[in-house]
Amino acid sequence: MNGDTLGANDTNKMTSNKNHTHPLEGRFPSIRVSAIIINEKDEILLAKHRKKDREYWVLPGGHLEFGESLAQCVERELLEESGLKGKFERLVFVSESLAPNGTRHIINFFALLTASDGKMKIGSDEDILCEIVYVPLTKLPELIFYPNITNHIIQNHQEGWPNQYVQVLHTPWTN
Repeated sequence: MNGDTLGANDTNKMTSNKNHTHPLEGRFPSIRVSAIIINEKDEILLAKHRKKDREYWVLPGGHLEFGESLAQCVERELLEESGLKGKFERLVFVSESLAPNGTRHIINFFALLTASDGKMKIGSDEDILCEIVYVPLTKLPELIFYPNITNHIIQNHQEGWPNQYVQVLHTPWTN
């Protein structure tokens, strides 16, 4: 190879290098879907997590299960974590998080939902989930919040969630 330039043969050598194996080879990214629910008082629904001696806030949501749509996942996770039924409106953000040490790779989908029914209560993940509550949007920047999309949520809400969209294609399996 010559500096920053790759020739066709160099590319083949790089992709077929049998000596290089990543310690997590064969693992796949984790896919999560989170609910953005903002009520008429400009409060956002958040879940407080406690892991060991750390506490932080997240949007209600969780891992996509095989065979489940993004909308089904976020509605199921909302019900499991909060006791609230929600109606999927649309996807608004996609983010990707890679742990610096290479141990985790998370693809996050964020969807707007409206809470439609149910009584709010802490869900079934009580060993991690310690609180579910509406928090004023103005307080969001003061919280330890993951992933940190605080500014995106606040700005888009202030702008009325402008006609931006994330397009998700449904491509059925064909033989």
